[in-house]
Amino acid sequence: MTLEILISTMNRTDFLFLEAMFVNIDFYDKFNILIINQTTQDKLLRSNNEKIRVINSFEFGLTKSRNLAIQNAVGDICLVADDDIQYVKGFDDIVKQAFINNRKASIINFKIDTFCGNNYKTYPQRSKVLNTKKKIRPTSSVEMVFKRVDILNNNILFNTNFGLGSYFPSGEEYLFLKVALNKGLIINFENEFTVKHTLNRSTSNAGNDDFIKAQAAIYCMENRKFSYLFLLKFIFFLLRKKHIKIKEVIYKYFVGVSAIKMYKVLTI
Repeated sequence: MTLEILISTMNRTDFLFLEAMFVNIDFYDKFNILIINQTTQDKLLRSNNEKIRVINSFEFGLTKSRNLAIQNAVGDICLVADDDIQYVKGFDDIVKQAFINNRKASIINFKIDTFCGNNYKTYPQRSKVLNTKKKIRPTSSVEMVFKRVDILNNNILFNTNFGLGSYFPSGEEYLFLKVALNKGLIINFENEFTVKHTLNRSTSNAGNDDFIKAQAAIYCMENRKFSYLFLLKFIFFLLRKKHIKIKEVIYKYFVGVSAIKMYKVLTI
């Protein structure tokens, strides 16, 4: 059971960022790493290490990077990674043991620790199967580890209309896992940390325009006729949770309306 780490990064010309990702971990000869470096012709990354493969890509968008990595991966088990995380010691053994214990699982989500010691987010108290849309919704991409063959055999890729660098800058993880659920794949949550990250995350401000855009587009995808009603419900949820102010309600609603219209244009 070989592991491969699929790293999305941009404009790299050296491997110094790997030192920050693998602090006190000898990674050069131990792990298979595939780096998708979205860049320009004058900023190329080259590798002489057979365990560290590099693809310099000249198109942009995080989900395009993720998909390129999936299509070129070779490991049995693939870890989704960004260049701003740090792996915890023994993460590889944690991942392998989780798949040994859950042989039917195609995807396992792990936990993110923080550098400051605060909770990155609220996780379940114990390991469990994630078998509903509600349970997979709060997933971050760097929590995800999957069996490559299961993903490829089911033609599962990230939706390129979503994610950083796209019109809808979040929501891609939920949509990826939703497709996996719909195709009958088993998704588990493992109550173990594999990476560290700063406390800040893209969904920490749920009242942000970009987050509302992505949620509105997902409502349109899932509830075509009733998407505006779901959007209105979401706006009042944001108000109730004090993510937005009463004077922002109308503006935020029409941010979502514009996103629904754009989603319909993009998917014609």
